Amino acid sequence: MAIAITPFSGFCGFRPLNQISQYLENVPEFAAVIGNETNKRFLEAIPSQSSQPSITSSTSSNQASVKAHQALLKELFTKLMNASTELVTEQIRKLIKRIETEGGRNKPFGTDEELLLRLNDQFPDDIGIFCTFVLNVVRLEPGQAAFLQADEPHAYLTGDIVECMASSDNVVRAGLTPKLRDVPTLTEMLTYSYGPSASQLMKPSLFKSCQHTALYDPPIEEFSVLLTKLSPGQQDQHPPINVQSILIVTQGSETISVQGQEISPKHEGQVYFIAAGTLVKITTKQSDFVSDRAFVEAAGQA
Repeated sequence: MAIAITPFSGFCGFRPLNQISQYLENVPEFAAVIGNETNKRFLEAIPSQSSQPSITSSTSSNQASVKAHQALLKELFTKLMNASTELVTEQIRKLIKRIETEGGRNKPFGTDEELLLRLNDQFPDDIGIFCTFVLNVVRLEPGQAAFLQADEPHAYLTGDIVECMASSDNVVRAGLTPKLRDVPTLTEMLTYSYGPSASQLMKPSLFKSCQHTALYDPPIEEFSVLLTKLSPGQQDQHPPINVQSILIVTQGSETISVQGQEISPKHEGQVYFIAAGTLVKITTKQSDFVSDRAFVEAAGQA
């Protein structure tokens, strides 16, 4: 789960499949990397103008069609990620030249053209640039959040976030990185779920009796997060939570009290471990204050 601290954008999960078909039809460089056979099979099965539920989201009730479409998506993505370095470099340079010739450097922030040029400036000739055409681009304002299930592709592009994730010892990379890449593992581990970016956004709710603390409670048991935002002169009190938690201050320098005992220092970037069953009170005087507090399993806590 990612909660935005600043305006944020990132790749999160696979797009609705008809959008990928539209890119195959309209971006010849992308189609060239995929290859004629896979391109043809994908477009025949998934028309770009179709709005059938099994094409736009893998949560469709027509699971037989969804499974078939996921197999095609896996074929396409595997073909993309295993394309030769020579082919990828050739087609990216053609794509970037075409975009620049068509005035892409003057396109506003967030457009496909601006994003493709920016990614190529940061990671020249990288295969991850073509992920623009297969992955959702999610944009968040501060306080907004997105959640991805395990084994879904994602990449953080701009902005700062608080990220909370289940305990894991595997980060599998395949693009937009100078680090070790493991394409075979990535292409086999993904679920190939797909759908609109809006389906990944989370709506928080107020936490218990708190007036300024929102609960972000994803549909899993591994973690939940409390986001507290205070203006000068405000305060909020977290009722005791029956599990341990970790609190990080992301903005401000104010007073935090635990069980009636003031603790310090209280500055941006400070991290606290809070024992189970602890009453936490946060008071602001002269500055805005924001903190994120992560804990396991919100059942019975909200």
